[in-house]
Amino acid sequence: MRKYYPVAALLILLAAIALSASVVTANASAQPTFALCAGCHTQAATHAVAAHVPLITGNQCANCHTNGTENPPTPAACAVCHGAAAILVKHLAAGCTVPGCHAAPEPITTAVSLTVAPTSIKLKKTVKASGTVTPAADLAGIKVLLKAEIKIGKAWKAAKGGSATVSAVGMYVWTYKPAKKGTYRMTASIKATDEYKGSKSPTRAFKVK
Repeated sequence: MRKYYPVAALLILLAAIALSASVVTANASAQPTFALCAGCHTQAATHAVAAHVPLITGNQCANCHTNGTENPPTPAACAVCHGAAAILVKHLAAGCTVPGCHAAPEPITTAVSLTVAPTSIKLKKTVKASGTVTPAADLAGIKVLLKAEIKIGKAWKAAKGGSATVSAVGMYVWTYKPAKKGTYRMTASIKATDEYKGSKSPTRAFKVK
């Protein structure tokens, strides 16, 4: 039995399909590199394609090799002639996946500093841990993880953990009130993600009398 769908529902379905296609297409052409192209597309084989011959003989290599002839064309360069949507359709039909062929951006290298003050306090008083992270513009709003440990015998035992939010200028502050007298140490760290690399501050010591 043939099914009939209301016009409104059909329009919504078509709009959803179009939106999905446009998002995928935009992502395909926006990628900076195709990491695994050489696995299928060798330079000799690609240059033998009839459509590319005029570009080679006309000494117009830079039209495709926008990053130099020693580097493969970028997706955006290929899309100028082939169209991002057409490229994507062909690769998906061949069993390729976009995440498998596109190179992920290199994670950002980070650094975090730490100062603990004062370095000697009385019980029931607080110490202030503060520092900066770099690059500040990329890390504003993330959490810096703080860990305080107390020395018991020859071993260091966890005393307190917490976190502080990085400000717009790359600074953070965290306060801690120790529950026991003794020798303490503290570190600050940034957890690694797909976007940036993790990092750890130097260890800072303080005492509670």
